[in-house]
Amino acid sequence: MAVSANQDHYAALGIGPDATREEIEAVWRFQLLAFHPDRFRDQEHRQRAEEISKRLNAAWQVLGDADSRRRYDLRRRLRAAANGAAAATGRPSAQPPPPPARRQREIPCPTCASMSRVDDAGGSALQLRCPACAEQFVAVVGATMDGRPHLERRWVRIDYEMWLTSDAGEHRSVRFRKLPQELALADGMRVSVVFHPRRGHPVYAISHHGGLDMLFPVR
Repeated sequence: MAVSANQDHYAALGIGPDATREEIEAVWRFQLLAFHPDRFRDQEHRQRAEEISKRLNAAWQVLGDADSRRRYDLRRRLRAAANGAAAATGRPSAQPPPPPARRQREIPCPTCASMSRVDDAGGSALQLRCPACAEQFVAVVGATMDGRPHLERRWVRIDYEMWLTSDAGEHRSVRFRKLPQELALADGMRVSVVFHPRRGHPVYAISHHGGLDMLFPVR
């Protein structure tokens, strides 16, 4: 996959433009390890990991060098200013700007695994209906990870516990019976969780990174 010249390198790494070089390098190394293609057995997951790795390396190549980062930041500011000027002159002042389109996510049915596209809910829980089998189920769509999953002992069982935050500031804890090694989850990453329609336990976890969704069973 060719990396677009208009790629936002800061967004590719999930950091802000005020990040230090040391912070950029730390994020780049961590995510490059987490999404290394050799970690994934499934061919589709491997291809998506390769795309993510290319974006990460392209971002580091630009942001890791002081001179190239200065030139990139200048072009980025000029492009943002030009876009703002075009928006200001191309629309009557009395007409409000259209609302931004919501990102869509692919969510699997916990019963038949059929995929359906839904709007990103910013971490809220949605009641969904499978278009294939008509099963109704709940999914938390587009939440933000707080830290990384950790092991928690509950009587004679050990679960993985994950803390999620919605865009509205709501916090929730989700527990998994298993967490595949290939499922790379990092602090601040966007994730979705699909729950069993009757028992209520998590069935699938989906990590969202750079427009790519990676799905794993967790039950």
